[in-house]
Amino acid sequence: MKPSLFSATSPISLLAFDLDGTVLSEQFVISPRVMAAIQAAKARGVLVTIATGRPPGVTLPYAEMIGVNAPILCLQGGLVYDTTARRALRHLTLPHTLACELIEMERAWPQWQVVAYLNGDMFMSSKRYDDAFYESLLGRDYSLHSDVCGALAGGDPDKVLFIIEPPDAGAILSALGRLVGARASVVQSHARFIEVNPLGATKGAGLAWLAQHLSIPRERVMAIGDQDNDASMIEWAGVGVAMGNGSPAAQAVADWIAPPIHEDGAAVAIERFILKPA
Repeated sequence: MKPSLFSATSPISLLAFDLDGTVLSEQFVISPRVMAAIQAAKARGVLVTIATGRPPGVTLPYAEMIGVNAPILCLQGGLVYDTTARRALRHLTLPHTLACELIEMERAWPQWQVVAYLNGDMFMSSKRYDDAFYESLLGRDYSLHSDVCGALAGGDPDKVLFIIEPPDAGAILSALGRLVGARASVVQSHARFIEVNPLGATKGAGLAWLAQHLSIPRERVMAIGDQDNDASMIEWAGVGVAMGNGSPAAQAVADWIAPPIHEDGAAVAIERFILKPA
């Protein structure tokens, strides 16, 4: 675990949390206890935000349900989005040429489906799963193109995502690492998702940018997550919390490990570090 920056004299002013596996169950439900803890934190003046790999269009319904009161971190932190003004405050993209190289990988490994994101839209070569799978995890704004690279029309996409079978994760992480090198970052964001994101597009960097934008010092920021892609914000935050169901990478950099999601671990963490008696 990392040395904590938290102290009793530096109360939390900004709370960021991941969705899937952190506050959102496999049934895409936020438990009453977790929701109550988030609302109680807001009532104490804490700014609350979501940090997710999802684009804004898919994240906004959750943001509205929770009632976030700060800009949200989307696309692994590559996009900081003002939900009130409906505009990007920070937006990083992948080079078009690299994106096309990644899209071409689907020909060599057809079992790995490629999804390219550009300006809130998703581009795929085919639909391999039912509508519920795409809508619940990726959203509805996708279109099918035999030539996904061509469909980007020379634009620099937000990210490229690979939908995989969980046992293939190690193989595709290695293959993408060799192809991408130092040109972008590769991360597993879900048991079935491997993502290639722009350099600097991490939740940690996005959260650091947002905290500076809001003039909130690092030691007054709390982050909660469960996957490898959450590790950077867990490590950066003054209070970094990994879920009990979290990955080894997330837990290794945490200040504290909460109970798993089925035990309302996010609520337990908020109660411990924000709502605890004075």
